Amino acid sequence: MSLLMLKDKIRASTVCKKWLEAAKSVRVVHKHQWFVSIPTFGNSINLFDPLERKKYTLNLPEKGVTDVAYSKDGWLLMRRSSFVEFFFFNPYSRELISLPDNELPYKAIAFSSAPTSETCTLVTLNRISEYIVAISTCYPGATEWITKKFHCYLAFGPNVHSNLVCVNDRFYCFTSGGVLFEFDPASRTLSQQAWDDVRFPEIHNNEWSYLPKELYLMEQKGELILMYTYGAEKPVVYKLVSSKWEEMSSTLDGLTIFASMYSSETRMDVLGMKNSVYFPKYGLRNNMQCVSYSYNDARYYPGLPERRLLCPVDSLWIDPPPFLK
Repeated sequence: MSLLMLKDKIRASTVCKKWLEAAKSVRVVHKHQWFVSIPTFGNSINLFDPLERKKYTLNLPEKGVTDVAYSKDGWLLMRRSSFVEFFFFNPYSRELISLPDNELPYKAIAFSSAPTSETCTLVTLNRISEYIVAISTCYPGATEWITKKFHCYLAFGPNVHSNLVCVNDRFYCFTSGGVLFEFDPASRTLSQQAWDDVRFPEIHNNEWSYLPKELYLMEQKGELILMYTYGAEKPVVYKLVSSKWEEMSSTLDGLTIFASMYSSETRMDVLGMKNSVYFPKYGLRNNMQCVSYSYNDARYYPGLPERRLLCPVDSLWIDPPPFLK
């Protein structure tokens, strides 16, 4: 294994568990996330290392996979072409775990931990109306999804909202109206809280209303991190500290954010990537690329991005192969 090139090592590690363990035994230090995407045609999955700028391709276990819905702990939540069939897939160990069909629409989806753990819970959130949301839950081994509608006293607006994220066994979603929704799957209760200490840019010109605006919610060591982007301006990052949202310093304190529409990740003190935000992007001929914003240099690399090309909906981030951690 130590003599193999990285691409061959990834392929060799999927042969069986013994080969995977052999690959882990010669692993190197690697802490950053990889960009993962499924091509429109074919039966494969693409992985992109943003630091080395290298692309790898792995075969999927079956045909008819449409997209990746979420990623966490090295596992992918995927959908088949029917759009109601979900399953978990680990692209490195080749494990596949089936789930019951879910025919209900949703605006956001997430799972709490690896599906091999006893605490894994899946949650979907759908906006029925301004003051009614539907939340569905499921777990590996279940035979059906359980759905409950909640009447909210704070509006869940039709405009921008963040992805779902699980922190300390609870699921969160933040809206552009400054409302944080918190769902506890154990008690099946939903709470809401309005915040006035998160300042989104004021838009005075109608032209600004056409610029893409996105909210990203993520976790860092048990704390919620919120990021807001608009146009080609600097991403604004907040941390929830002692029941108060505080804007992070101009250097991000060594944090690296890997942002995507469905799930975002954070890492600390990543060599060569500290104090930056990374966005997945497709270039010419759908080549996998990344755009980053450096808080040290106060600029985007490789240049000002076209917001419409950032964070394509069929892409997100995944842990690198286990023998690279």
